[in-house]
Amino acid sequence: MIVTVKFRLYPSEAQEKRLNAIFSIYNRTKRIGYDLLFNGQKGIQQKLMAVCHNNPYVNAILKENKIKLKQQNTWLKKQKIYLIHKIQVVQTKIERVKRINKQDRRLKGLYSRLSSLQNKLREIKLRPIVFGTKHLFRARIRGKISREEFKIRRDASFCCTGKAQHGSKNLNLKILPSRELKIRTFRKEKEKKWIRVPFTVNQAQEGHLQEIFQVEKYTVVVKRQLLNGKIHYFAHITYKALEPKLEYEYEKGAIGLDFNYDFISLVNINQTGKLLSYQDIPFRNLHSFRKGKRDNYASFKLDKVLNYCVNKQKGLIIEDLSFKQFFSYNKKVNRKLSNLKTSMLSLLERKCARKGIAVRRVHPAYTSIIGALKYSWSYNLSSHTLASYVIARKGLGFSEDLPACYEWLLAQVGDIIKPRLNPSSPYRQWAQLYDLFKHYGVTPFRSPDPATNLKRNLLVALDTVLDGLNPATGVPPDNLTAGLLAGG
Repeated sequence: MIVTVKFRLYPSEAQEKRLNAIFSIYNRTKRIGYDLLFNGQKGIQQKLMAVCHNNPYVNAILKENKIKLKQQNTWLKKQKIYLIHKIQVVQTKIERVKRINKQDRRLKGLYSRLSSLQNKLREIKLRPIVFGTKHLFRARIRGKISREEFKIRRDASFCCTGKAQHGSKNLNLKILPSRELKIRTFRKEKEKKWIRVPFTVNQAQEGHLQEIFQVEKYTVVVKRQLLNGKIHYFAHITYKALEPKLEYEYEKGAIGLDFNYDFISLVNINQTGKLLSYQDIPFRNLHSFRKGKRDNYASFKLDKVLNYCVNKQKGLIIEDLSFKQFFSYNKKVNRKLSNLKTSMLSLLERKCARKGIAVRRVHPAYTSIIGALKYSWSYNLSSHTLASYVIARKGLGFSEDLPACYEWLLAQVGDIIKPRLNPSSPYRQWAQLYDLFKHYGVTPFRSPDPATNLKRNLLVALDTVLDGLNPATGVPPDNLTAGLLAGG
C-alpha cells in the first residue's frame, strides 16, 4: 500500500533563500530537459548534469520528463482515434443521405464537416507544453498576477526518488530522527552542500514517521504554496507500507457500490443475497472544482462510503470499470468522467486499504439492465440502486438467471431479434431481451402495480413483435398468454 504523508517545513530566512534557489534551478533544468527530449536529442543526461553540477536530481528530472512526454503521446493517439471515428460517422451519414436524395442540401454541410475533420487529422501533432498550467500562463499574460507570483507558482516543487542501495534511502532528500529534512543544494562547497530544515509532526503523523525510518526507500517532494500573501513550504513523503489486516470481509454479506459522475449508490445485502438497506451519496459540482479542492471534496464524500461499510461490518464490491474513451461527449461530461477516474476510484481503494475493508471488483456488464428488467418490479427502486444490488450479488457469486416469464417471451419471439453476443456469453439472453424492449419502446420498470405492469408490457411486446404470428413456428399461436401471470 502506497502512503503519502504531508509535513510542514519551517525554514529560516537564510534557508528560505537557498530553498528558492533550488526551486529555480531544478525547474529550469526540467524545462531544458523536456525540450531536449521533445526534440529527440541524444546525450540528455550528460547535458543536464553540466547544468546541475553532476547533481543526482537529474535522475528525478529525467523520470518526470519521460512521464510527461508519454502522457502527451497518449493524448495524441486518442485524438487520432477520435478523429478517425468521427470521419467514419460523417462518411456513413453522407452515403445514407445520397442514397435517399443526391440533391439534398445537407450534403454541402456534411462535406464541409468531413473536410474539416480530415484537415485536423492531417495536421495534428505533438506541441510543446506550458509549464505551470495554461490557466496560470493566461493569468500572467492578462496581468492578473505579477511576474514574481507567476514564478513562485510555476516552479512550485522539486523531488527525488529514493533508491534501496548502499544503505541510502534517498540521495538528495533525507528524513532525520531529529525531525529535520536534509536537503541537498546545487552548491559544491562542503559547508553549503546541505541544508537542514525542521518540520513539525502532529499526533496522527507519529506512526507514519516511525514507518518511514524503517522502510527501504521513500520519495520526497518539496512544495511551496502562496497562501494569504506568504510562502509556505511542505514535504510530501511517499513510501510503501505493509498492507493492514482486513477486518471487514464477506462472511455476513457485502456492500454493492454503483459509481456515477454525480452520486454513488450503496446497497447492503446479506450472505443469501437479500436486500437489507440502501443509500445514495450525491456529489455537488465535482467537475467544476480545481484539483486540490476536488480531491478534498471527494475524500470527504468517500469517507461516508467507508463509514457505511464499517457500520454494516461488510466488505465492498465495485465495478471493474474501464475508461478507455475512443469518442468524446462534450467538455463537461468528459471532465466528469476524467475526474471520476483520477480522483475517486484510486482514492476509494486506498482509503479502504487503510481501514481494513476488503474490496472486490466484478465485471460491470449488464448490471443496470438486469436490475431494471429483473428487480424493478419487485423492489420499486431507482435503476442505479438496483444496479448496486446486482453488483453486490455478483460479488458474492450469485448468478442472474432469466425469469421464467422472460424465457417464455423469448421463446415466442424466436430469432426475430438477432442476438449480438456469442452463445457462450452468460448475458446473451439479457442482451436479446433488452434489444427487444428497447426496439419496440416497452419500458418494464417501476409502477404502483408491478405484476400488472409486467404482464401488460409482455403482452404489448408480443402484440407488437409477433403481429399475430409466432416466428419460431410460422403459425398463429393459440396460447400467447399461457403460463403468464394470472389475474389482471
